Order: sequence, then C-alpha cells, then structure tokens
Amino acid sequence: MTMIVLGFYKYAEIKDPQQLLIDLKEFCIHEHFRGTILISQEGINGSVSANRENTDALRKRLKDIPNFKDLFFKEEETYSEHPFRKMKIKVKNEIVRFDYDVDLKNTGKHLTTEEFLELYDSDGNLKENVVLLDTRNDYEFEVGRFKGATHVNLQTFREFTDKVNLDDLKNKKVVMYCTGGVRCEKATAFVKEQGIEDVSQLNQGIIQFGIEHQQSVWEGKCFVFDKRMVSPMNSEGEPVSNCHLCGTSSDLLRNCRNVVCNLFYVSCLACEERLNKCCSEECQKIVDKPKTEVA
Repeated sequence: MTMIVLGFYKYAEIKDPQQLLIDLKEFCIHEHFRGTILISQEGINGSVSANRENTDALRKRLKDIPNFKDLFFKEEETYSEHPFRKMKIKVKNEIVRFDYDVDLKNTGKHLTTEEFLELYDSDGNLKENVVLLDTRNDYEFEVGRFKGATHVNLQTFREFTDKVNLDDLKNKKVVMYCTGGVRCEKATAFVKEQGIEDVSQLNQGIIQFGIEHQQSVWEGKCFVFDKRMVSPMNSEGEPVSNCHLCGTSSDLLRNCRNVVCNLFYVSCLACEERLNKCCSEECQKIVDKPKTEVA
C-alpha cells in the first residue's frame, strides 16, 4: 500500500489552538497518522503520513476550520511504511520559531513555479539584478539548492534576522525559498519591514516545485524532516556536496550517532561504515566505548 506524505501550512488566526489540538489529536491517532502538526494563534504547520483514504479525510477536516478553506496541500507518494516514527501534535507560540515579531499581513509576493522559472535565462542562469536567498539551515543547503542561490549560513532559522545582509538586497529583486514556504514567508515580512521593496517567495516551496518541474534549475536533492532524510527531486542529478570526512562526492545526509553531538553531516558509504555512523573519530570513540566505561 502506498503511503501519502501530506505537507501544509498557513498563517491565519486560530482563536483556540488548544481545542484544535484536542480535535486533531483524537482524529490522527485513531486513523493511524504519523508526523508532526504545530498549532499556534498565528496558524498551522504540518507534515504527516497515512494512506490515501485517511489523508483525504484530513484534508476535508482542516478545510472546515474557519480561515483555512483555501489551505494548500503538498503531496508526495512514498514507500509502504511510514516515513515518520510517531504522531506529534503541539501548541506553540510560533508555527516556525523566528523570535522576532513581524507583520504576517505584509509578506512578499508569492511566485508560481512558472514565475519562479522566469528568474532564469535560457542558459539556466539567474537574471541580472535577482538575489535568490535560501532561508534553510546549512545542512539543507549543502545537499541541494537552486542554481545561483545565496545561502545565509544559518544553523537555525531564528538566526536569519542577524545574518541576512540587507545592504546586498537594496535595489534588487529579492526572492526567497525554503522547503515548504513557512520559513521564507516570515523572512519576507522581516526584509520588507527593513525597507526592501521588491520581495517575493516561491509559493509552497521546493517540494511543490519538484512535483511540477522535476528536471530544471534544481541541483542535488532536498532535505526532508523524516526518516527519508532527502527527497530525490531530480533522480538524474549528480551530488552537489562532498563527504564531510574524506571529500568524496556524496549526497548521503546522516545524523551523528553520538547523541551529544547530533550533527547532520554528509558522508560517503565508506566513511559511514568506517566510523560507525559517526561524524568524527572522537564521536566514534564515545559511541563505541563499552557501557562499563561510561561515567
């Protein structure tokens, strides 16, 4: 049986997030969903998996919520088992942590995938005066990105306000993107508040772009926050990243087995085996240390 991965987000007022949590939690657990749904007064953000019948039922249930009739769903078919380990539904202050108050009614223009492609010339190069900002974390950017994109060197999204170089954006056509759209939408609101006028985002993010235009201006693979780690995007594309340990061309993203380290890093198969799925010899020594030696 094919499993459906359903992604969605929307910034819109939710008057009683706690009641919505109760309603959705009962439904999702009963219908054997897995994944994560975050709810706050500012909106909803989720990525879940289930069979076709149940994901269709969830679509209808969410669209019945006031302010969410136009909620857009990104859909991917995946293997027969859940890509997520369990079902989590939480109420948060923000559906994506930014730690900076922005006016979410004053965000950038949403570009369709066709409008996004018009940012490039016939040779696949970004047109003059366009700045394409990747608002994802560094490990996400490493395994895949749009051609010509600029990364803001983020370890977490909440660093964006301190690290984005506003001087580089003045008098430019600024376009941002992220995996699903929820992060870059907040980022566009911040940049507009700083006086940058021409600000846009890729509507619904990388995943939707890949569904509609698999072979185009994307390089590498797309990091996803589930057991798959990456979505192919372009099955014929060569790796754009290198092994963190030996420099060999690779796009296998791993999570260091040392729970204290927990680093996301790119590794080739040989180094993964040699270091027992650790990011360094130091971490391998900690993981391989006999339990009797652990303090």
